[in-house]
Amino acid sequence: METEGTIKAIIVDDEARHHETLGKMLGNFCPEIEILGNAQNVSEAVSLIMDKSPQIIFLDIEMPGGNGFTLFDHFEEPPFEVIFTTAHDLYAINAIKYAALDYLMKPINIRELQDAVARAAKVINKKGVTVSSEKINVLKSNLKLEDQRFTKIALPSSDGIDFIEAEAIIRAEAERSYSNFYLQSGKKILVSKPLKEYEALLEQCNFFRVHKSHMINLTHLEKYVKGKGGYVIMKDGSHVDVSVRKKDDLLNRLM
Repeated sequence: METEGTIKAIIVDDEARHHETLGKMLGNFCPEIEILGNAQNVSEAVSLIMDKSPQIIFLDIEMPGGNGFTLFDHFEEPPFEVIFTTAHDLYAINAIKYAALDYLMKPINIRELQDAVARAAKVINKKGVTVSSEKINVLKSNLKLEDQRFTKIALPSSDGIDFIEAEAIIRAEAERSYSNFYLQSGKKILVSKPLKEYEALLEQCNFFRVHKSHMINLTHLEKYVKGKGGYVIMKDGSHVDVSVRKKDDLLNRLM
């Protein structure tokens, strides 16, 4: 499906001023977006989606009567792309990141808005309009975790998205603007994002950045070998250098 230059969208937010602000920003800086309407809660959003068939939903997370995530309870395979908007809620943001979904922090930055719209447009033009059910399932399962320790992470590659248990990842290696993820199974996944995009998420899953180009899963660490910086040996037999400036932090973490 091609979008023929215009992408239909709706804004879901309980505050009218946010409808107006975001609408003006889209009109001025994302002219390819056509706003079909606004909704103030999930119930109104569902009706608007069924009536207008938008291709992108700008979805606020926190709203009276339930958060924006409940929108997905109404669609088995959501027929739209979604860009979340939020003023806070770090936990929700991390859940969104782990599911490889897009979000914007309020107040919304123009450049970040343009980038998010461009990413959504690329998906729409490539394969039609749908948020994969796998992404939504990962998001839902993460949001149910009371200890906020997410178990699955979405890794976008050239042929799709792999949803991997974090504990199955032995290490991650930076490769310019890409990243290589090495799994327990012996599989390697080349991800089309830099490693810094995953650093904060992986740190919550017992990963440690031992070098500017490497993060290791401490669960799979077999041995630290002394040296100026030294190196570590992982369970898969791989050797990973430890930078001098990271050495003390690593040893303190291991003690």
